[in-house]
Amino acid sequence: MSNALCPRRLTHSLSVVGIADEGVDGSAQTLSARLWTESQDLAAAALESDFIQGIKNGSLNPNHYGQYTVQDAVYCHRGVEGWRSIASRATQPDFKTFAEARVKGWVSYSQRLFSEWHIADPTAIKLSPAIQAYAEFEANIAQNYDPHYAVVVMLPCDRLWYWLATQIEPDATEPNLYAFWMKENGSSDAGAKRLERFIDAHTDSIDESIALEIYRTAMLGEVNGFRSAGKQTLID
Repeated sequence: MSNALCPRRLTHSLSVVGIADEGVDGSAQTLSARLWTESQDLAAAALESDFIQGIKNGSLNPNHYGQYTVQDAVYCHRGVEGWRSIASRATQPDFKTFAEARVKGWVSYSQRLFSEWHIADPTAIKLSPAIQAYAEFEANIAQNYDPHYAVVVMLPCDRLWYWLATQIEPDATEPNLYAFWMKENGSSDAGAKRLERFIDAHTDSIDESIALEIYRTAMLGEVNGFRSAGKQTLID
C-alpha cells in the first residue's frame, strides 16, 4: 500500500490570476481564517473518528480504507461536471482558471485510481449515504450558487486533510501501514492557502453567513465520510 495513490492529493496547479502562492497570513481578520476557526468542533470530530485514529495507529481495517478510497474517487468523478459548470459560468479569468484546474485534477485523480483498482464503470459503484449526501450538496453549490461559494465548498477538504495529517503524524506508531497517507497529505498546504487567498481576495462578493453555512456543511460531509467508513453513527 505504500505506493497507493493518496486520496485528495491532486497533482494540478491551483494558481489563479491575481492570487499569490503564499496564501493567507493566518490572521483572525481574514474570512478564510474565521471560517476555519468557527468549524473547529467539526475538525476535532474528524480527528477523533475511528477512521483517522486507525490511520494514526496503523490499525485501520484495509477493507475500510479501500472502500472509502474507491468512493472518494467516484465522488471526485461526479464532481467534475460541477466544476465544468463553474468554468462555463465564470466571467473572471481567475475563476475560469481555478475551475479548469479543478476539472483537470479531479479527472486525472479519478482515472488513475480507477485504473489501479480495475474499475471500468464508476457508475456501478454505490456510494454510502454519507458520501452521496456530500456529493449532492457540493454539486448543488457548484451548479446553482455564485461561483465564489463553489470555492468555499471545496476548501474544507483541502484544509482539513492537511491539518489531520499534521496532527496524527508526530504520534504515529512505526512502522505504520498508513505512513504514506500522513506523509503525502501533510507534505504541503499550498493548495489550501491558495484557495484561502482566493476567498480573502473576493470578500466583497461573499456573504459571510452563507459562506459559513456552506463551509460547515462541507466539513460535516468530510466528518461523516470518515465516520461512515469506520462504521460509526453519523452526526446530524
